Amino acid sequence: MIDFKAITNEYKTPLYIYDFDYMSAQYNELKDAFRGRKSILAYAVKANSNLSVIKHFAKMGSGADCVSIGEVRRAFMAGVPAYKIIFSGVGKTDDEIREAIQKDILYINVESQRLNLIVLRLIAQKVRKKLHVLVYV
Repeated sequence: MIDFKAITNEYKTPLYIYDFDYMSAQYNELKDAFRGRKSILAYAVKANSNLSVIKHFAKMGSGADCVSIGEVRRAFMAGVPAYKIIFSGVGKTDDEIREAIQKDILYINVESQRLNLIVLRLIAQKVRKKLHVLVYV
């Protein structure tokens, strides 16, 4: 049993305690469910953007599902490779899209009329990069 009172006396509050063994077990259960299938497990950075948590999942082979360019940057800082980063979410600016394309991330999700394929294609052409998109229907 964890003595939380002793821990808070030593480290003060607020204090966040993560059970990486439990997180690993949950991740491995999901990974096993998709064994033998072409798939990518991507940690939703918006759920908890703590670099230690993102880094833990990255070391296990997880990708990162990011809804802001700041989350994309955090994923890189935590060691998630570009080919495992997905940029989701609505309201992306042209500058955010450009940065994501220049970083050669795996996919940009097209989720809104604002972020249509024509805009993405034009930005990709300007930076001379190949574009990978996911379209939600």
